[in-house]
Amino acid sequence: MAHTKSSILWGIAGSIGIAIIFYLLQVLGMQDWMAPIDFSIDKWYFIAPLVIGFGIQMGLFRAIHLKSGKGKGVIAASGGVSSGAMLACCMHNLVLFLPILGLSGAAVFFATYQNYVFGISILFVLGGIAYMWKQYKKLHSCCEK
Repeated sequence: MAHTKSSILWGIAGSIGIAIIFYLLQVLGMQDWMAPIDFSIDKWYFIAPLVIGFGIQMGLFRAIHLKSGKGKGVIAASGGVSSGAMLACCMHNLVLFLPILGLSGAAVFFATYQNYVFGISILFVLGGIAYMWKQYKKLHSCCEK
């Protein structure tokens, strides 16, 4: 029971953490404290699955880690996709900084294809959850015997 509670807390903390990172990236790009909230309300159907998916991955990571002491590479890969997806969708908001980095074309691309990037990112997050769930079930069935 303590392991389950710990995994749930890790999942909640992961969701809150990625939401805060997303918000701060938006603030940095939009240079406004309220604009990211408006953006999140407009695109909630893309943002919510990414935030919740990352939390699920964190919970599964914790469960895998508690069972086996392994799993760091799995969460780094699948969690990195969630974080990268959110960063990618924020790229158009960082237009002021991208020319300095030589990435002004990236800002235009991500602004134009933002919904597609979100959609593909959600697919990657779902794939990461499926993979981690498979690893957890394999570990769980192995240890029950």
